[in-house]
Amino acid sequence: MIRTLLILTALLSLAMTSWAAGDSGVRGRAAWRGELVPGVKVRAYRAITDIPLDQTVAVSEPTALDGTYSLDLPPGSYVLTASSGSGRPQTGDLFCYYSGSPIQVTAGSYRNVGFNLIRVPAEAPPEVSERSAIRGEISFQGEPLSRSYLYVYQNANKGFKGPAYFVQPVANGSFRLNLPPGDYYLLARKRERGGQFGPIEIGDYFNFYHGNPLHVEAGRIHEVKIETITRLSMLEEELPGEFSGVRGQVLDHSQQPMAGLYVFAYRDSAMTGTPDFFSAPTGDDGRFELALPDAGPFYLLARQAFGGPAAEGEPYGRLTATGGTPQKIAPEQNLSEVRIYVAPKTTN
Repeated sequence: MIRTLLILTALLSLAMTSWAAGDSGVRGRAAWRGELVPGVKVRAYRAITDIPLDQTVAVSEPTALDGTYSLDLPPGSYVLTASSGSGRPQTGDLFCYYSGSPIQVTAGSYRNVGFNLIRVPAEAPPEVSERSAIRGEISFQGEPLSRSYLYVYQNANKGFKGPAYFVQPVANGSFRLNLPPGDYYLLARKRERGGQFGPIEIGDYFNFYHGNPLHVEAGRIHEVKIETITRLSMLEEELPGEFSGVRGQVLDHSQQPMAGLYVFAYRDSAMTGTPDFFSAPTGDDGRFELALPDAGPFYLLARQAFGGPAAEGEPYGRLTATGGTPQKIAPEQNLSEVRIYVAPKTTN
């Protein structure tokens, strides 16, 4: 046993010495309500469950006056937060859970990761109730957010992709929901296009509850306040030479560009179920850009809808190689152009 432990320790040391600080990591900016913020630290974790325990892998220096930061990390998968405090967020702290977590850091490169912060609101302590429940508000910059959805997950195993344990429509910002005692992860989303499902796009509202996971006690009602954020272009701008992924165009078989389609990336060549990554809708010119976090490989398809099997008549197509087999791609291939051809889906 001792010999085995010594071997494992030696292998770990060898892996760490092969990586030097400055080789890879994350960098970007942090902002609160559109203003770049100094004094915030970015923390990297191996798993979401490590956040409330403050079990970090690495912590950045405080953001500079212009909101910028840099955090060296060895290649690997990380969950990221930015906060003015440490451990579980406290009332008054600035906080953001990076909704793109987990992110993949690859050797020899830095990922651009921006943080759109909230200020953690005060919440009343749990009160005695006939049934265990939560109640509270979904807001945006201090005002109730109408026509949003509260998503309740029992765990974070799938990164909040796929079906939630429960989805509660929130008409006017306020909600109440009975829940069995237990631990839950809460998220809020509002899509300008409407509906419960689909990617978060420019103009949509979303956020991860700062108090996740919430422990719901038997015979108690808990107050929950979720302030949503939107995507800020100044936080998403890649620094020169940082883009890693695939760009291209979606066309029909008469070479006409197809607007409003999503490009999905899967790790599995079957390309079914929830995609691992997806693009914003194609523009009028049919063009898309899809950032990919690691070497993959990935398989691509384009379609109009998000969720469920493609419907009859829906524009749909896969990136294929000669012979019609799925084309495998990887970001390091530096593909200058990928073309995906779509046609109306048929059930025959």
